[in-house]
Amino acid sequence: MTQRVFFLGAGFSKAVNNNYPLMAELTQQVFERLEKESVRKHLDEIPPQVKQNIESLLTYLSTDFPWKTDTTKYANLALYASTVHILSDIFAAHAFQEQKRHYDHTIFWQFAANVLTPNNNCNFITLNYDVLLEQILLEMCHRQPNRMTISHYDFYSYPIAWIGDRETHSFGFATTAKKPTVPKILKLHGSANWFWAGVSPSDILYYRNWLHTESPNITEGLKPYIIPPVLDKSSFYNHIAIHSLWKQAEQLLREADEIYIIGFSFPQTDLAVKYLFQSALRNRNPKVYVVNTASLLDLEPLYEQVFKLSNLNYDYTEKPDAVERFIKEIILTEGHQ
Repeated sequence: MTQRVFFLGAGFSKAVNNNYPLMAELTQQVFERLEKESVRKHLDEIPPQVKQNIESLLTYLSTDFPWKTDTTKYANLALYASTVHILSDIFAAHAFQEQKRHYDHTIFWQFAANVLTPNNNCNFITLNYDVLLEQILLEMCHRQPNRMTISHYDFYSYPIAWIGDRETHSFGFATTAKKPTVPKILKLHGSANWFWAGVSPSDILYYRNWLHTESPNITEGLKPYIIPPVLDKSSFYNHIAIHSLWKQAEQLLREADEIYIIGFSFPQTDLAVKYLFQSALRNRNPKVYVVNTASLLDLEPLYEQVFKLSNLNYDYTEKPDAVERFIKEIILTEGHQ
């Protein structure tokens, strides 16, 4: 049976919900929020060239450049922490709103039903912070009376505790069996619904689901667990969960017969992802579908640095409905049921 791997970038979430921000929109939203923060004065002292996008700003703030004074370093770290919290809050707000949204009679509802079909042999690797994918799949299960009951926990291959367990000190991941037919979702850059103490690389990771059973101060004392968009992410890969997720991602890609890269363009700054694919596929040549609204002129040079030329399918690019067409014509065809 065909082993399928979906590799998701921000373009996937944008296709499902146009309100989800891409980098330019995210940058604007973050700076609008920073203007209202107590760190605004220090933000004014940052070079204007650095503030062109979030990646550049966070890289500048988190890097210990030799010319920075101790005072500047502490101010930079304070601004960095505020920015990361704002990033988490933006995606958390979207996730909360998604709880009220329904996907009946859409291509993405059919997509969710398809990937949750027993023995469908598909899994997900995503760089997105949002929980849109999880919520679509959960919504589909909750609306089908004959479907199994699942939760966020079942999607996450690394054992992550429900945040409500902090109040009871009873960590369900230690004894709860995961549903074997639920696809894995490997979130390589963390998630807007993940939190940790931020002290040790072995700290417990918690997830939340924004249900009424979670008290308003349930995240008190915890930090968002997301790997921010910085040029050098190596220092953020220390947690054992991230080690585990990236190793599993490499294994999934290595075993895949078909790989669907949706809404990701292999930017030059994301070397880890580039090397992940090259390592996993060094002795293999699976079919790779490029699904992206960007032009071939922009996509081909980036993809051809990573993959062998013979295995790339560009049929689902350049058009605004590229993701929807791909799902309808490839995923929902008889051969992929």
